[in-house]
Amino acid sequence: MKSLAAVLLAIFALCADAAFAQPDAGAKARGQYNFYGRGARSAMRGARESTGSFREYIRSTQPESEPIVAAQPGAREGIVIREQPGVIAVSPRIVQAATDEIGDYIMKSEKHLAWMRRQAEARKDKDTLASLDSIDRNLAEAKQHHATLCSCCLEDNVDPKAAMVCCQTIDESLGKAISEHDVLMKRLGEKQPSAK
Repeated sequence: MKSLAAVLLAIFALCADAAFAQPDAGAKARGQYNFYGRGARSAMRGARESTGSFREYIRSTQPESEPIVAAQPGAREGIVIREQPGVIAVSPRIVQAATDEIGDYIMKSEKHLAWMRRQAEARKDKDTLASLDSIDRNLAEAKQHHATLCSCCLEDNVDPKAAMVCCQTIDESLGKAISEHDVLMKRLGEKQPSAK
């Protein structure tokens, strides 16, 4: 009976020690880096996915093939009409919703990255700051191309080719930012000891 009580007391002591143990000094920072890092990545991916969806929508409004060229029946010789079957007007509501969504995601990314920058500055982490500088440059490019997309979509008739080019450049800039962010988060994860 005494041995059972001793075993139970030892188990209780070990459990209590583990339950009341203080996390290491970097645990809070790691958790916040992970939260804001994941938030930034999620927002950048959201912007990229929205850009891709908008590009697909624009593509769906355009003809799948070259215009049909045919002689107009009963007209003078040499008069030709060009038809573009399958052309659909681009919806201003969809344009507004898509451009707003892309912009919102870019803005959320900037907020999460700004928090990460403040933490890196407080820690005087030059490697992280250099990585964030590069990510911010690519995100700024995406933001600039988004502004161009918005301006070309404000016109009464949206130029589908210009919108497609803007979407492509936004996508490329976001792709670079996401790739660099993934490298940064991997490096930050390796630098920090795992919490036990």
